[in-house]
Amino acid sequence: MGTLGKRRAIASFFREVGVVLGVMCALAYLTWLWLPHIADQTMELPIIASSGLLLSYLISTRVARPGETTSGPRPVVGLAILLLVIGLLAFASLRVLSGARLSAFVLEAAIAIPMSVALLRWLAVRYAIHRPGRERLLILGSGETARQTCRWIRETHSDEYTVLGVAAEDGSRVGQNLTASARIVTGFDSLQSFCSRGTDRIVVALDEKRGRLPVKQLLDLRLRGIEIEDSTSFFERNSGKICVESLLPSWLIFGDGFRVSRVRSAFKRWVDILHALTLLLVTWPIFVVAALLVRLESKGPVLYRQDRMGKNGREFTLLKFRSMVEDAESETGPAWATEDDPRVTRVGRMLRSLRIDELPQLVNVLRGEMSFVGPRPERKHFVMQLEEKIPFYGLRLAVRPGLTGWAQVKYGYASNEENALEKLKYDLYYIKNGSPLLDLWIVLKTVRVVITRKGV
Repeated sequence: MGTLGKRRAIASFFREVGVVLGVMCALAYLTWLWLPHIADQTMELPIIASSGLLLSYLISTRVARPGETTSGPRPVVGLAILLLVIGLLAFASLRVLSGARLSAFVLEAAIAIPMSVALLRWLAVRYAIHRPGRERLLILGSGETARQTCRWIRETHSDEYTVLGVAAEDGSRVGQNLTASARIVTGFDSLQSFCSRGTDRIVVALDEKRGRLPVKQLLDLRLRGIEIEDSTSFFERNSGKICVESLLPSWLIFGDGFRVSRVRSAFKRWVDILHALTLLLVTWPIFVVAALLVRLESKGPVLYRQDRMGKNGREFTLLKFRSMVEDAESETGPAWATEDDPRVTRVGRMLRSLRIDELPQLVNVLRGEMSFVGPRPERKHFVMQLEEKIPFYGLRLAVRPGLTGWAQVKYGYASNEENALEKLKYDLYYIKNGSPLLDLWIVLKTVRVVITRKGV
């Protein structure tokens, strides 16, 4: 998100806070009118309870990860249902614990808050309130990287960025079209004069930087306050994935990220053990039912064991409830799993849709072979195959594989090499930018996928 995009998000954030606080004050007054017999009760508890709903709302629909657009009214629809369910549960529990006024106030807030903000967002989109301006970009480079960058901005981020044009090394090409929506507007030797007319950011998208980067001109522009950013970093920041095709080893070596402290590793391991033990205690009845269903439908073992590659390339035995027919690969050999795989049984399809088939991997987590969040573990056969064709694929083995991951909640099944490349972009983003907050975000998105049964 660019500078203007951040300003727009902050402005809309406080605009919505004002609306929600206004709704809460109105509800407090109306609740007092509707229930005068309990007017002696104070409003501290209702305000605290509704503030919790407010925070849940803002975190769910405004604080998004890279590559996720949440500025429109559509995300509020799903959240309205969620808050209504929370409000009904709160109404039932608080009615018993604290009294009618508090429970009524919480239920009213659960209905009124998302409806009010949904209306505000619809008006903002309808009358372009959220669009005070877009960040103005100049793309430095006229090769394939620059061409792809221009197309990607136009297709996915045209509401945040305006591409003023392209700067080519050869000034004689000024006026030529690089893409249907971007033309060459300046050469390297006249960068300063062009950018003085109004450029917010220069995205360096050269196919080869060695000996071709206009260092003196870019340094001068940087000192004038214009942002300079590499296309790889620009793509990562806005999409939530890393562009492997144009990635240089130097960017990995000298760039930020890819650092995991011992403290964070120890904390993540402790959280993994705690959550695995808790889930095993809570879900053991599901284990029993799932095992019976698998055994009753088809012959073969209940658990499916398969060797996968873990951290630093160490192999381990991954456990799953068997969701395919026995010896599914006896004739074909190792094969990609697909979304509508004919080898999957009826019970297996149900277990997969609810992610129950992955529950035995809690044992893998306790053993230290897996984590809750991380790249999904892959078979050695495919890893060796993909390492030869996809650059940097082996970097996935730098961390423990996970039950779920950034690639899992952002992308579907990897049924071919093209899909594997796309998932690698998300996996590398997670490895580079991993944090407890990102782990929490991924877990929440995974829960949403399981509950709605939509997505990956």
